Order: sequence, then C-alpha cells, then structure tokens
Amino acid sequence: MAAEVVLLFVGRVSLGAAVGVFLAVEAALAAVILTVAWRAARTSRGDRVTAAVRAILPGPIATLVLLELGQLRALCLLVRSRTATENPEDVTISYAAGRGGVYLMIGVVCVIELLAVHLILPWHRLGAGSWLQWVAFALSAYGAVWLLAWWAAQRTHPHLITGDELVLRNATVVTLRVPLDRIGHVSPRRRGLGSEGRLMLGGSGGGTNLDIDLVEPAPWRSFTGRRSREVTAVSLEVDDPRLAAQLLTRAMRRRTQLGPATDLGGSDW
Repeated sequence: MAAEVVLLFVGRVSLGAAVGVFLAVEAALAAVILTVAWRAARTSRGDRVTAAVRAILPGPIATLVLLELGQLRALCLLVRSRTATENPEDVTISYAAGRGGVYLMIGVVCVIELLAVHLILPWHRLGAGSWLQWVAFALSAYGAVWLLAWWAAQRTHPHLITGDELVLRNATVVTLRVPLDRIGHVSPRRRGLGSEGRLMLGGSGGGTNLDIDLVEPAPWRSFTGRRSREVTAVSLEVDDPRLAAQLLTRAMRRRTQLGPATDLGGSDW
C-alpha cells in the first residue's frame, strides 16, 4: 500500500490502476486467510470457531473477538434456556443469581444515557458532522446489548465439575482449571479480602463464600495471558456454597475410588 501511494503521488500509476492492484492483493490475502482458518477448524478437536479465529488473528485480538462471539452465543443460550457445558455429564455450579440487580441498575443508566445523548444534545449545531449522532447512538445501544450479553454469559456459563476437573469460569472466560485430585479441602466460608497465593473470584461486591484448598499448585493466567502465577487456594462466590461443597466432595471421593482413567458417567450423579 505504501508503494502504491508513492507511485500514485509521483504520477507513475493512475488511481484506477492503484485501486485495482489493491483489491487484487486484498482478495489474494483474504483467500489465504480463509484457507488457513478452514484448515485450522477442520483439524481441531475442540471448538472449531475458536481454532479458526486463533489461527488467523494475534493472541490478544483473537481473545477479544472470541469474547464478543461467546457473549452473542450466550444471548442465544439464554433465550433457549440452555446452559453451556463441555460434556453432557458435567455438573454445574451456578454463581450469577445475586448479580441481576446490579446489571439492571447499570442497564437503566445505559438506557437513560442513550436517550440523553440521542435526544437532548444539540446535534444540529454540528452541521455536516451531525452524522456523529447516529454513531453515538449505535455505540450506546451496543453498550446496552453488551451488558445484557455479559449477564447472559454468567447465567449460561456456570462453573463445571467434569470427569476429572473443576472448571472455574467468569462468563465465557475460563479462569482456572483444577484437576480433582489436586483439591484437598472444600468448605463454605465468607471472605472479604484475599491472601497471598489465594485466587479470589468474588461477585459484584467482591466477597466470596466458598474456599477450595489445593494439595498441589495450579497454574493461573490472566484474561490477556500477560500475567500468570501458581495458585494454592481459591475463594469464589457461588449461589449455594453448601451444595457446591457437597458436589465437589462427592466428585473428589468418586474420583479417588474410580481412579484417573475412569470416566464419571451422568448416571453416577
């Protein structure tokens, strides 16, 4: 593109030729990108969309794109009254029951802001720039939809107890995966502050009501992947801490009795 701009500036190529070459190169690059994405999706054993996006985009950008796609999917799951699990046999631990009021308050503020920005501000004084009114309206509307999608993602993506892991999630983001054989003790307990080595996964108020102590450290990485550390204990907020402790204790015992190579079937629960 830089070379074309220089050639166009010195008069060596016409505008039509420069545009034609640019479109031809972009079409070739698009074909290459689509081929790479298709091959990554075809060979993936997991989510094909995730594999395709990560194959063609840099890590941080791919993470943001997958977050947006996951939240839109969460809205569809909420409408269909379904829950996102990794396997049909997974046991779910919900954590979003007490957060609806907070999101409702923020949603009302978003709607008020949308109406104020769109109707109250004197956009006509901008003259030719009055089109910015619709840009601001679209951004405000998308912000309200994004907030609803984030709440839907928390409702439809609970924590999971799989055959061999405890999967802790925050909406569509997997925060931590802990093998069941690394969990030493689970107990309902309220906390307001964190401690060294303890990962805090609190709710809207920041507090937690369930402690999970590990016999071996588990690796944790931040959402962007730039920070990582070894976690020796986890505190999280769930809807029913006593039930969550019972489910985890039962899964740990069953895992110990059956061994690491045996799958926990849905009928065992």
